Amino acid sequence: MEISVVAFFNNTDGRQKMSMRKKPTEYIEMNPAQFAEMQQFYRKLGYNEKQVKVLCSACFGASIKVKDTVAYDKRWDFNRRDEVPKQSLFQTMFGSLSPGHMGARQPQSFMPMAAPMMRASAMPLSDGMMMCEPQELNTYNSAETHAAGEVEEATPMERAQMIFSANVNTASWTYLRDKIMNGERVDSSFVRIEEILNSCSYRLPTPEQEPFSIHTEHGKCPWNTQNELMMVGIKARKAEQNVRQNLALLVDVSGSMITRWVLVQMSLAAVMSGLKEGDYLSVISYSNDTNTVVNKMPCGNRDDYVKAIMSIKGIGGCTMGSKGLENAYTYLQEHFDPKGNNRVYIFTDGDFNFGITSEGGLAEYIRTKRETGIYLSVVGYGRENFKDNKMEALARNGNGNYTFVTNPADILEQLSQKLVSNLVTVAKDVKISVELNPRYVRSYRLIGYDARTLTQAEFHDTNKAVDGIGSEHNVVALIEWQRGEAESAYPSRYVKAQSQGNPDELGFIEIHYKTPEGTDSVMTKTISVDEMKGQTGENMPMLTLLAAFGLLLRNSRYKGECSMEMLRKLMDTVKPQTNEDNPYSHIAVIEKYLSATGHRW
Repeated sequence: MEISVVAFFNNTDGRQKMSMRKKPTEYIEMNPAQFAEMQQFYRKLGYNEKQVKVLCSACFGASIKVKDTVAYDKRWDFNRRDEVPKQSLFQTMFGSLSPGHMGARQPQSFMPMAAPMMRASAMPLSDGMMMCEPQELNTYNSAETHAAGEVEEATPMERAQMIFSANVNTASWTYLRDKIMNGERVDSSFVRIEEILNSCSYRLPTPEQEPFSIHTEHGKCPWNTQNELMMVGIKARKAEQNVRQNLALLVDVSGSMITRWVLVQMSLAAVMSGLKEGDYLSVISYSNDTNTVVNKMPCGNRDDYVKAIMSIKGIGGCTMGSKGLENAYTYLQEHFDPKGNNRVYIFTDGDFNFGITSEGGLAEYIRTKRETGIYLSVVGYGRENFKDNKMEALARNGNGNYTFVTNPADILEQLSQKLVSNLVTVAKDVKISVELNPRYVRSYRLIGYDARTLTQAEFHDTNKAVDGIGSEHNVVALIEWQRGEAESAYPSRYVKAQSQGNPDELGFIEIHYKTPEGTDSVMTKTISVDEMKGQTGENMPMLTLLAAFGLLLRNSRYKGECSMEMLRKLMDTVKPQTNEDNPYSHIAVIEKYLSATGHRW
């Protein structure tokens, strides 16, 4: 019979006695249709029927039970339940006695809960103790993000260059999409317009020799008709497929993640399925402490992947995230592959509440580690208690990327189809400068990238670390600008418009970056006056639609005449050009937003 030690207490004669009871069996209830969807998910990843059966039998130590009476959970939030074995006659008779008598039932919640306003039920923490398991969030919302002020309008006379770091993250889009599709109100502070723009694929020229191509397009600005729009698009080249992967998969098994563990398990299966013979991985879990589940496992055998996933046990409790990161980095430093991609992949809601917990402290810690040549990727989960600011800071300072998943479709797209893009870095520390000619440009504004603008000193500082770009990633920026000769809004003793020089140039793009080996490099492109005339570019309709959508969601002070009606007209223009039959597509999300916005948003 399996038992767990609950507590020690002094008996009436002063001797210590030990209360023991059977460890409850944990299980997850699932709707039959949802269970079938999960099975199909694993099949799409290439797991055989025997492997699918094992993966669908349990999750992090809890068995999966299929019941017709259970509703389909479109959010993929599953509470773990306790199936307590029948008590013995002795426990039935004496289990409710007060402390001081053998067999006394102990309070279930003698440790703090992982988050406030949660119901708790006993959950095994280790072989020797019990703790509270968060079961359900009510109206409490402790989600955090970093809300940056918007990039302001300027003239080329006041600010010669707009400089920003590349951003290939899509977490903001996925989170907002999930809120909209579930009919929930959107918090504007979570809106990062550049991540909405970069969540879409565009038709950009494929680079040949250089790490990436630079492409520009022209379009009209529907929310400010006296202005125009300029797209600056960068597409990374396709990386070699034979790059060795040396990964440390760092799994958050703390209490705040309990309802997300099914999605985490599916995420791990997706990442593992994309690895090949010659790659290596380790799996490290963390909550109150860390545990190495798998150490330098050779890849290529799916039976080994299933065994590794089934070895992860849900723990609950607090989140020692910084300790988990320290262990993952230490592991990769000890097993560093100088010819491979060395990367920590962390699966978490970012709710670090022990060790280093602040956004600034975590960012500083990761900055010290990026010099080791180890990258960091973040996969985020959660709703009410997730810490977007910490996850974004981790990825931004770890030369990695940050994705957010809410359902199996997200996992297939971000962690399977785009796995190589997220794993293999083509260029590091990518900084983009766009300088506009004051002879032709009266004023301009960069849309989005609010927390990623850089100074001229940072642009030229080769030690200034910023984000990189992965294989076949695209990065787009949208600039709203007004034709005319720029004038300084404030008197200046020295600055004068360059009305005579470079008569054919409307602008100049300069990109500073490092090769994966660390060599400093520069790419440039001139924007001619003729480029910004004539027909709207083929990517501009979708880009304009998404930008308008972002301006509305953010309630931007630069949204001009942007309205629901305008958004509807822009979508009607774009919709015939798309053939997407995806319920989570950009068009589907905007349609949902428009249908729910009439009186609520």
